[in-house]
Amino acid sequence: MWPIRISAGVTLVFLTGYWVLREVATACSGAQCDLYIIPSVALPLLVLISVGVTGWLAISWARPVGGVWLVILIGTTALGLLGPPVAVAIFRNQPDSLVLTATLLFAQGPVAALVYTIAEVPSRIP
Repeated sequence: MWPIRISAGVTLVFLTGYWVLREVATACSGAQCDLYIIPSVALPLLVLISVGVTGWLAISWARPVGGVWLVILIGTTALGLLGPPVAVAIFRNQPDSLVLTATLLFAQGPVAALVYTIAEVPSRIP
């Protein structure tokens, strides 16, 4: 289960890094703000990829057992991958609402995966 935990942790670190970058970028003015353009685009893409990887790992692990955890992991992964693009369409003129909504949608999958790794029976650990 450690790959799920590492992947979920990396995803949450990327999300936290985006929020820190966003705060730092709001404090700048002038030409030095151009330095924040590439990271502010790359971090959400990295988050999207890591949400998918975390979901895939957790779903792969839960599939043989099935049950409620499989449904939860599939649902949270789908919301984490499909929800933020829908949020962009809905909140395109409200960046603060968009960032908050996308963060919540992104974070639920890794959090569910972490809870799954804690709640899973230790006999499943290879």
